[in-house]
Amino acid sequence: MTLFPFSLAQAQGYGRYETFGKGPSDHWMMGAEIYLWGASIGGDTRSGDSIDIGFDELLKDLEVGFMGTLAASRDEWTLFADMLYLDVSDDIRQTVRFQGDRFRVGADIDLQGFTATLGGAYRFYQSGISNINVTLGMRNLWLDVDVRGDLSRLRSFRISDSGSVWDGVIGLRGKTDLDDRWYLTYYADIGTGESDSTWQALAAVNYRCYRYDIVGGYRYLRWNFHNSLYFDDLDLSGIFAGVKFVF
Repeated sequence: MTLFPFSLAQAQGYGRYETFGKGPSDHWMMGAEIYLWGASIGGDTRSGDSIDIGFDELLKDLEVGFMGTLAASRDEWTLFADMLYLDVSDDIRQTVRFQGDRFRVGADIDLQGFTATLGGAYRFYQSGISNINVTLGMRNLWLDVDVRGDLSRLRSFRISDSGSVWDGVIGLRGKTDLDDRWYLTYYADIGTGESDSTWQALAAVNYRCYRYDIVGGYRYLRWNFHNSLYFDDLDLSGIFAGVKFVF
């Protein structure tokens, strides 16, 4: 079964958006970011089993994926929306032995997932090479699971469930210039609400080109649940790479 194989979005990197406040005070600037995230999945289920799914396993079962980030900035303020939608499936066929007999177990698994982080940022510190912003927003995670299977083609079963959680999050993000081309971006947030807790952290190295920026780094995103039917906790982690545009 697969879940969140990669992300083309990094909600809080914003590289070029850090300079928005230097423009005219009555001018809004817009930006978009596209990323490939080589994410792996970890966590624990309610039954006590561990989850450990690598990026190579996730990627092969992807059917549909949409990932993107939009942002608008004016003076010290930035508004952002980071969204990720995935539709993945897997076909499991396995032979098991029970009391000396062999049974063929088969299952078709479909999973849809959507996560979004929406919010704003305020730049409260700026020096010659660095600036730091405080962020405040909401994070949503929605999952829909449908499992259809049979036991030696004699007994069929189906399990379907869906649900979502909303959490408020607060964090810090910043940028530090290394020279006129290279710069670092970093971000961390933490929150709670319908889940016990959620948090993420990332760090990236960026390179300015003429019309876009190239970025690469590492991102970690985690939820701890108290009322999920399937998961005690769930995390996504891995390296990412992509580009940023301003228009």
